[in-house]
Amino acid sequence: MSNFLKFLEKLALHCGIRLDVEKFKDEDEYELAANILDEINKFLYQKKATLPSEYVSEFHEYWEENHERVLSPKVNLNGECLAVAKVLDGIYKSNIIKVQLDTLDLTKEEIANVRFFTAIQDFNIDVHARSNPFEFYKRHPDCFNPKKVKNNDLLVDELLNFLGAQSQRDKRKPWMLNATGLLVEKYDSSAYKINEFHDGNVVEIVKALTAEERYGFSTKKAHMFLRDMADLGVWKYKRNIEKLDVMSDKNTMRVALRTGILQFRIPLLASFLDVFCYQYSMVDRLNREAWRKVWEEWGRIPYNHRPPTPASIDYLIFRLGKIACRPNKRFCPPEKEVTEKKLESLIPQDRLIFGADRYCIFSEVCQLERKMLNAPNSISIEGRTGWKSGKTNDGGGGGISS
Repeated sequence: MSNFLKFLEKLALHCGIRLDVEKFKDEDEYELAANILDEINKFLYQKKATLPSEYVSEFHEYWEENHERVLSPKVNLNGECLAVAKVLDGIYKSNIIKVQLDTLDLTKEEIANVRFFTAIQDFNIDVHARSNPFEFYKRHPDCFNPKKVKNNDLLVDELLNFLGAQSQRDKRKPWMLNATGLLVEKYDSSAYKINEFHDGNVVEIVKALTAEERYGFSTKKAHMFLRDMADLGVWKYKRNIEKLDVMSDKNTMRVALRTGILQFRIPLLASFLDVFCYQYSMVDRLNREAWRKVWEEWGRIPYNHRPPTPASIDYLIFRLGKIACRPNKRFCPPEKEVTEKKLESLIPQDRLIFGADRYCIFSEVCQLERKMLNAPNSISIEGRTGWKSGKTNDGGGGGISS
């Protein structure tokens, strides 16, 4: 029996039906396969004339309405958040953990401008991977000077080239120019002055940065920027610091799924099934909620060492996901522990993500069946290879590309 017929047999069993697959032989099987795949393709990716204009397929309409019911998310289902909090408390009781960036000898105002502009571009690339943006500032300060950038978009290209931000220039470049305009018009051309302007109110700063999509600051990027400004000693906040969340990315999501602080009915779907990114958006939101729940449960531990905001644990979780809990390599049983050589190569703060047994600190929290789980991916809604441009007419074939 072919794998395709086994697949159909399994689908039928989910529907409580026993399918006699033996009757499909040779050419009959291929005709069946063609018809089944055609129906799947039409349902998932082809637009019927009767559908409202905002939908690319019948599945899109169904998925928008029912994705949460289908996936059935649960935060802290069996007390996992407290278990994670207890592990973190053991680390934070004797360690101060902060973002590790080499800001050289730059002033607070210079650091703020550099991080403001690089935070905007911090999606689908690691802005610190190629080389140090603060070092780049030393050689090319004009790329971070709002007044000069506003009137010379070649400076934007220069910075984007340095960051390796070649994709989605149609988004990245306008964001830089519009954000520059925001600094010039509202904050006297200085990112450093944003905090003072809003009297150290975290909520007001986030609201200002995310007020218009054209500035390039999502809530995630805004929270990351504010976290970095605090950790780097650039800003001190007066109000609502506890409102800063752990930032959702593939690392913090993956750790949330594997520790079980966030659980779903099934492993998350591939991006080609997540039409218009409803799954991804939901996981993004619930991941922040789950880590905030960890922080809240942490407060229940007697004589705890909880930091002032959920965002304070973001960098540790991010580094743990990047080093110890990667998609296809995990330093936890039944896998091998981290080697002494690898451990010695890490900076002292990164070594904290491993316990005395040289396994990940969450190795006893993560259940075996969850250790394979991975974070979702997404396909852009806009753009040349996005959902909108990839739609096709009913019966026309083809569809989404990426």
